Amino acid sequence: MACIGITLSAQTVVPKPSIAVVDSFKSASWALRNTAPEEALRLARKGVAMARQIGYDKGVATNLQCIASAQIKLGRSDSAEVAMKEAMAICERLGERSGVIGCAQKLASLYTERGEVSEALDLLDKAEELARKGGDEEELARTLNLKGAALQMAGRYEESITPYFESINIRKRTNSKELAKTYGNLGGLYLDMGRYKEAEELYGNMLADARKADDQAMLATGYLNYSAVMQSEGRHRECGQYADSALALFQANQDKPGAAKAYMNRALGKQKDGDLDGTRADLDSAVAGYRAIGNQEGLAKACQNMAILLLSQQDAKGALGWCDEGLAITRENGLRPVRSGLLNTKGDALRTLGRLDEALAVMRSYVQLKDSLLGERTTRQLASAEMREKYDAVERIADLERMKTARDEEQALKEKRTFERNVLLIAAAVLFLLASMLLRNIQHRRKLAAQERQLHETRVTELMHQNEVQVLNAMMQGQDDERKRVAKDLHDRLGSMLSAIKHQFGAMEVRIDALHQEQGEQYKKVFGLLDEAVGEVKRISHNMVQGALADSGLAKALEDLRDSIQVKGQLEVELVLFGLENRMGPSTEIGVYRIVQELVANALKHARPSEMSISLTRVEGHLSIIVSDNGKGFDPAVRKDGIGMDNVRSRVEELHGELHIDAAPGHGSTFSIEVPIAM
Repeated sequence: MACIGITLSAQTVVPKPSIAVVDSFKSASWALRNTAPEEALRLARKGVAMARQIGYDKGVATNLQCIASAQIKLGRSDSAEVAMKEAMAICERLGERSGVIGCAQKLASLYTERGEVSEALDLLDKAEELARKGGDEEELARTLNLKGAALQMAGRYEESITPYFESINIRKRTNSKELAKTYGNLGGLYLDMGRYKEAEELYGNMLADARKADDQAMLATGYLNYSAVMQSEGRHRECGQYADSALALFQANQDKPGAAKAYMNRALGKQKDGDLDGTRADLDSAVAGYRAIGNQEGLAKACQNMAILLLSQQDAKGALGWCDEGLAITRENGLRPVRSGLLNTKGDALRTLGRLDEALAVMRSYVQLKDSLLGERTTRQLASAEMREKYDAVERIADLERMKTARDEEQALKEKRTFERNVLLIAAAVLFLLASMLLRNIQHRRKLAAQERQLHETRVTELMHQNEVQVLNAMMQGQDDERKRVAKDLHDRLGSMLSAIKHQFGAMEVRIDALHQEQGEQYKKVFGLLDEAVGEVKRISHNMVQGALADSGLAKALEDLRDSIQVKGQLEVELVLFGLENRMGPSTEIGVYRIVQELVANALKHARPSEMSISLTRVEGHLSIIVSDNGKGFDPAVRKDGIGMDNVRSRVEELHGELHIDAAPGHGSTFSIEVPIAM
């Protein structure tokens, strides 16, 4: 975790385009750059737009500088660089020496923060030359202060002391309000060099100067930096106290970026003091603050500190999540120094999780990035904190490689043992498989024998079933033929004989007239009885054809049919009759009965069903006949009709009805017949 520091606050305006309004936008934006960077950015953009509208180039340049400052506060270094370069080009074109110096200073600060020290020093050399030529001591002091910071970033600590002291001397001589800032920067240098007592003394000077100038923003920054010294000296309780003081002032000044940094420093003190819950609460506040103001750099640092906290709590998975979030932010915003720290922490998290290959890859990326950041530093700084950090990382890489080698050897041993165990398991499995196959073969043979017995029984049952159907058909056909034969004999033989007798009696009628009156009456009586006998023979002949229908009607005949074919456990027959209380015409009942009889016989003969349904429903004007079964079914489009179906179709046509067939192989069949009936 790293400790940090910051400053300030202000207000806004709007009216008609003019130089005064453009300058007021610049002033308001500059005042808000620390406390409300988003609002400062909005005002400066309005100032740029208005300045371009009225052709006020200087106003464009000054407002662009405000835009860059706000973008820096928001952690958007790439956008800030573009705005500042444009502002500097305008100032150079206008010959605005102070504007060029200001732009060079701000660009140099940006490059320094990104670790691009060579570019920063080139710009500061240019600004220093312009300031010395113009005799502008305040700009010279500011430039020297920034040069010290750039050299410090490059690890050239001894060289950076000189410009810092020269800046302090100039500001003391000119009684500058910025003196406290230089004290703070030089104190930061001594802090990096491990010269904590000198750093503490300089931060003390910074606080005294800020109190003297009644600069609350600088005082808050002084407290923040002082907390960093206390932390480095291991005085964690005092670190928390100074961070508390800084936080109170930042919040009073509505300085959100400063408050977020104060939360970060206080969290560090609490963590070292063992207050992990307090640490998490302060880090949550820092993360929320940086998210609210859109400061991507601060947010990335907060992610790293959160990851370090979770690692100390043995939550490596959670730490890895925070590292990945922080690394994504650094990639998008070009924050290479912060990225370096996050890679280091991510390597620790991966190693804790046992993901050694990934940990090695991350640590190598870290060392490579650290090399590029330290590339301009001389061998004299090998003892610096950052160089020690780099070589600690190299040592950790070596440890990781040793751990990986040990793990690979252990893995190889495990694989060997696993192989041997697998061979034994395979041998056992083969023996088990052979035994299983033998057992299965025996069981299969038994099953085949059982299936053959069952098949034989099924065939016997089918043959019996077919015989039953044939017997039933033969019985029905025999009954029908017998009735026809008897009817024919009655009609042809007995009927003709009675007719002949009647004819002979008719011939005798003339002679009967001469008989006695009493004998004439007796003759008439005999002749009447003979007439009745002829009619009775005709009626018996007709009724013999109708069979059971003449005795008890269609319903009873169908019930008798159902009872004659139903076999419990083998064929269940459902009979549903509706509206047959009133009799229909004899020919209609005979035709309907023969249709049902034929359909039942066909089903028994071809479909071999276990269930059958016969339904007759008589409603106004028509009779519905439905015969269905769950047998083998057939395809009506393919299957050819036999004699049975031809009989059904012809009988349906005789009754002026319609036949519909719904059948499919394996899904049974349903025959629906609609017959018109006169009421």
